Amino acid sequence: MYAYVILGLLLAVLATDLAVDTAPPDAAATFLATAGAAVAVMVAGLAISGYILLRRESIETDEQRFLRGVGRLGKLYRLFVVAAYAALLFVFDWAALAMHWAAVGDWMAPPLAVMIVPFVLLLVVAWTSLYWADRSLRTLMFERAGADSFGRAAVAMRRWTLPGYLEFMARQYLLVVLVPALVLLAVRDVVTGFIGPPETEWPAKLLILGSGFVAVLFAGPWVRVCWRTEAMPDCPLRDRLLALAERAGVRVANILVWRTNLSIANGCMIGLVGRFRYILITDALLLSLSPEEVEAVFAHEVAHIKHRHVLMYLVMAMTGAGVAYLVLVTGFVGVPWLWEAVLVGSEPPLRLGEVVSLCVLAAWWWFGFGFVSRRCEQECDLYAVRATACPAGCSPADAGPRASVQPATTSSVCEHRVATFVAALRRIARLNGAAETARGWRHFSIARRCRFLLDVLARPSVVPAAEGRLRRLKVAVLATAVAVALGAAAVMAVDELLQPDEPEDSTSPEDVAPWDENWIVCLVDRDEVDRLALGPPEFGRHANAAANLYDGRPAGLRGGASPGDDDVAVADTRRHAVAVGAQGERAGLHGAEAGNVHELDHPVGRGRG
Repeated sequence: MYAYVILGLLLAVLATDLAVDTAPPDAAATFLATAGAAVAVMVAGLAISGYILLRRESIETDEQRFLRGVGRLGKLYRLFVVAAYAALLFVFDWAALAMHWAAVGDWMAPPLAVMIVPFVLLLVVAWTSLYWADRSLRTLMFERAGADSFGRAAVAMRRWTLPGYLEFMARQYLLVVLVPALVLLAVRDVVTGFIGPPETEWPAKLLILGSGFVAVLFAGPWVRVCWRTEAMPDCPLRDRLLALAERAGVRVANILVWRTNLSIANGCMIGLVGRFRYILITDALLLSLSPEEVEAVFAHEVAHIKHRHVLMYLVMAMTGAGVAYLVLVTGFVGVPWLWEAVLVGSEPPLRLGEVVSLCVLAAWWWFGFGFVSRRCEQECDLYAVRATACPAGCSPADAGPRASVQPATTSSVCEHRVATFVAALRRIARLNGAAETARGWRHFSIARRCRFLLDVLARPSVVPAAEGRLRRLKVAVLATAVAVALGAAAVMAVDELLQPDEPEDSTSPEDVAPWDENWIVCLVDRDEVDRLALGPPEFGRHANAAANLYDGRPAGLRGGASPGDDDVAVADTRRHAVAVGAQGERAGLHGAEAGNVHELDHPVGRGRG
């Protein structure tokens, strides 16, 4: 579900980048389209709910087939919700409406907050339509898992009202993602407003990177606030888990019980450093698994800390952002000669570049990050069957500081440990209503994970080969990150060298000529500039061209301005006229008359004229 929420957020960011300042759209038509999308999502969700409720009896004959079908329907339904949201943004003008209502200068956060409103609405509608089927299926799977606490689960599910269910889903999937994203965008807006854009101003870049680091540092406490958690009470099981963490040499701030109304059986680790790092175990897992199985799940989460997977995930995230930046800059913006080498005389389409770079970023996360994450999860599974206690006393727990580099032997991976963790994995899948063959974005299927562990038990020589592959993968991730960082630095250096020098003139434009409302730039929508008359010029910096000043007025342009789709006169934030290029090819002015003032059909910007 998190992947779809992030995808929706990326669509909103893309819509913010692509939105243009045009006439406000028809709000009534946009709202009508939103209502239609909500109805379509509701009808599709109710159809899926009806299928689950009517066919749940078939679970008695073929449980895995039924769960696979439900899983596929869930994925298609989530994609349908995202597609409906994309249609609202790009087809039915919700993005333009948000820009018209919430635009505050060049800020991104206010329009983005308005743009995600229909996405939240569609998710709430989807969750509402699936509520009854979801509650019924969870109760049924709790019963079929043979959990000793089935009676308590059934009572808890019956008491789980629709408002409580919606609150849980919103806190679980929306609050934890959208609020930090909007806060970071607001920080970027403030820094850009006071210092300048991070693309050109290094202090702004450092402040924005620092705010991102702070967000990562406090991710653990924030998730603890969003999800309902409480410290695990003192008990023999808590002492057993803390002893395992101590043997592994890792530090956690606390072990938390994750209250899910007995709806999720899982464990997770959150936080970058020990002071703000937590390991969470859900209420359903604690009530349904044996202490040995809980210890195995806890050992899996400890392995994420021991093998520094969070740092690897951060490196992957920054590398993906670097790859998207390189695609955007080298292909579309910073090095235009690369684009012109393919299409001579064409300018790099910036909007297309933004679309391509976001697609590259999404592909990096879906394929690259998913590939690495699945291997990291396998590494944690391997650690879990070596670090837990063995009541048969066949071998001590292998959780010392060097356990991650010691090859496993038949004594460190015993049958009892493997059987315990395999049973825990299968029961977790059943409690969550997931087919054992269903593969996730970040995890291999439960069936594949169990086969790997059983293979380790039968052939201990598999372990050194698996650990070797993991080490090579980590080296490849770091090498890729270094290469992308060096490439980004080289592109920025080249881009800086290719920038034209601004004309040195100690006299400010205000000193050259006073402001005159009638001095404007007129660039017509043809392959050449028609007439020219403007106030205090500031070419070079803003239009990639230089102006020859003569008697307080520009006598001509050296070089040419960058071509655009629509040639109009604009003005910068200081109300200085700024020329844009003529369409079709680079145009130039030589000896243009400054006295011909022409009425503009489409003035843009804050200039007067």
